[in-house]
Amino acid sequence: MNLHDVAKTFASEDEAVEHLIKARWPDGIHCIACDSTRISRVTSKGKTGKVRRVLECLECGWQFTATSGTLFHDSHLPLQKWFMAIALICEAKKSLSALQLSRHLGVQHKTAWYLNHRIREAMQDKDAKPLASEGQVVEIDEVNLGGKKRNLGIKAGKDAKIKVLGMVERNGRIRLKVIPDAKKQSLQPAIEANVSPNANTIPRWQDRLT
Repeated sequence: MNLHDVAKTFASEDEAVEHLIKARWPDGIHCIACDSTRISRVTSKGKTGKVRRVLECLECGWQFTATSGTLFHDSHLPLQKWFMAIALICEAKKSLSALQLSRHLGVQHKTAWYLNHRIREAMQDKDAKPLASEGQVVEIDEVNLGGKKRNLGIKAGKDAKIKVLGMVERNGRIRLKVIPDAKKQSLQPAIEANVSPNANTIPRWQDRLT
């Protein structure tokens, strides 16, 4: 779903909230505290006049919202803006900066940075299996990135570079890890944390780590 689709599908905040509710509880709303399905919807207005859409459990009395315990929890930003931000980040061919995001959404740079950081963190697969868990071939190499320092000389540019270790399954996943240097004591922990012992082979790196 691109930005145009988001704007068309979620023309109002109510539609965005209802979409989240149906996606989160396809079989009907369940209390996040006791799992009861006896839920009452309460709509009220806060001191600022902003509409509050609260879900109240008729069994245990717990109050929660559609966003409780989700990526959108504790955010004052409308869900419409969140959905637009997700569409922009997913659609971007290259990394989308907080400055670009703030311009597209019409929000402050600080808000855009928060959105960018939180969405990207949520997109990470925290339970991902190590590379080559099923015996695939993994290729590993390091590269220096960055380092451009205008009018500060070659040494300043060299000192500004960061070293990144790349680990790639043949025709599969990729992992990138910033490392301080290419010494064994820096490489081995990074590789052991991301590559399975079942890996079929690690071209030219096995000798360097022994």
